[in-house]
Amino acid sequence: MQETPLNVCVGILARNEAEGIADLIKDLSEQTLLTESQQVSVQIIVVANGCTDDTADVAQSAFANLHFGLPNVRTSVHELTRPGKSNAWNEFVHQIVPEATDYVFFLDGDIRIPERNSLNLVLRNLVSSPQAVVAVDRSLKDIELESPKSVVQKIIKSATGTANDPRTAIAGACYCVRFAEVRKIWMPIGLPGEDGFLRAMLLTSSFSHEERLERHVFVGDAYHVFESLREVGDVVRHNVRLAIGTAINILLFWHLRKVAADGLDLAQYIQARNKVEPDWVNSLIRERLQVSYFPLEPKFLARRLWRKGSGSKKRSLKSWAIALFGTGFDLIVFVRATALMRKGAGAGYW
Repeated sequence: MQETPLNVCVGILARNEAEGIADLIKDLSEQTLLTESQQVSVQIIVVANGCTDDTADVAQSAFANLHFGLPNVRTSVHELTRPGKSNAWNEFVHQIVPEATDYVFFLDGDIRIPERNSLNLVLRNLVSSPQAVVAVDRSLKDIELESPKSVVQKIIKSATGTANDPRTAIAGACYCVRFAEVRKIWMPIGLPGEDGFLRAMLLTSSFSHEERLERHVFVGDAYHVFESLREVGDVVRHNVRLAIGTAINILLFWHLRKVAADGLDLAQYIQARNKVEPDWVNSLIRERLQVSYFPLEPKFLARRLWRKGSGSKKRSLKSWAIALFGTGFDLIVFVRATALMRKGAGAGYW
């Protein structure tokens, strides 16, 4: 990779993940980044936030029972009393990660990384791309690796990946960033869409320029697996949360662009507002709803049709059917998310 050793920190942000976090830690123990690389020093840190189960104890036992005795690998567990991923992200980046760190992996506590070389591939691609600040792998639902057992599961599997382009997005469950870049960022407390917010901040350098896709690297040969929702009600609830997160992010981007245009430092601005007025994002939402009935833009409803038709001139009947079904589903999500936000759902919604 390079002669000077790299300092890499792997952060696992986990809330009530006692059931699966040991499996992820076992996967990490087999990653070539930890077992074969002599040019990388790795620190694995579990950040258990607001847990009501024994996530921290399970993680500590997993570290003790697996082979993490290599001289270039250290492990630790930190417990935060306050729940919430954006708060845990802020604490991890600004209080826990060692200052000498070069690159940081962010992982959710409920994913699996079965391919042993995945993290090494992601890191190597980011290191070798001077203009890039973030690298992502493929995000696979476990249902994609199975034969669906019901019509609903077949539809869920077919619709996977039709809403957003995974090659240009950040999947919050697994990504790698240059530490110097994330140190410039604070996340608003309570965000339902942390990955979308982070993507915008990284690709625009905190809204100091337009989005630059060369700052983003997609590593298709690496992947992680997450558990798919399999019931219609669960899928609707999850997508309503994502829709609310999208609406909040759009509002925040508009607001923060104005703040940046006024010459204020966005990291300091967000940090101060988090401290003085933890509910400040919801105040923005209430102001927005006074001038517009819909918190989400109508183009949200056309995203699957637009995306499916933009990549190729040929379009199969099946792809049309999937896109149209997805658009109908998005209409349900749009209506539900609008109703919830008008009733007060926003930052902190789960």
